[in-house]
Amino acid sequence: MRNTLLYIIILLSALTLHAQTTKETIRTWAWGVGRGSVLDTYLSPLTYTGTNFTLFLQTERQARWGHGHVTVQAIYTGQGAYLHSPTDDGKDIDAELSAAGGWLYHWDVGTHWRLSLGGMIEGSGGFTYNTRNSNNPAQARLGTDLQASARAEYAFKFFGQKASARLQLDGQALGMQFSPEYGQSYYEIFSLGHSHGIIHLTHPGNCPSARMQATVTLPVKRTRLTLGWLSDVRQSKLGGLKRHAWRNTFIIGYTRQLRRL
Repeated sequence: MRNTLLYIIILLSALTLHAQTTKETIRTWAWGVGRGSVLDTYLSPLTYTGTNFTLFLQTERQARWGHGHVTVQAIYTGQGAYLHSPTDDGKDIDAELSAAGGWLYHWDVGTHWRLSLGGMIEGSGGFTYNTRNSNNPAQARLGTDLQASARAEYAFKFFGQKASARLQLDGQALGMQFSPEYGQSYYEIFSLGHSHGIIHLTHPGNCPSARMQATVTLPVKRTRLTLGWLSDVRQSKLGGLKRHAWRNTFIIGYTRQLRRL
């Protein structure tokens, strides 16, 4: 009898520990295609436009602190575009990679709405290559920044199963970015050591940049289909040079919920 009682106590303790430590991780993979518009006055005074391709990954899980009100999120994006000049006699190849991570504190409003506010830190890098230039054919980018993040989610039923709609906005607040100054070549920077002024403090005044995603996640058989719109707007005015990269893409993907200890 004692052994049976001891076995029951151990089993209940293990089940309780499992319930306390089991966490749910949500991963959303998505692919997109849309329109890109890039201006980089280091390479050309013209705005190049064309097709933009996007790879998007977002992960979320409940934080170990915050009494269930804090979500840890990470967002990874890859952007690639083939662009042409207004006269179609020049081409740009543009690419950008970014990774951001941070926390969101959420409030449940009623039975359907959830509102969240928080912040992230992001690192990004990329390049633009202009096929017409022979002296300075490419421009590189590297930067990091702090972002403010806001989200609104609405939960509803889709054929009797759980579905959701989401709107999220992430905006740059403060950061640092590499950029040559007007008339400064990469040969001067890396061969002659003329590197003064290539690291710039960024803020909404000189780099008004933001990312917005509007998505809906629907249950389809045993998976969850995610559809939506991703708008990535990056702008800067640094060292006498102007740049913008406006990317708007339709995305489609899937969402998985994973349980872990």
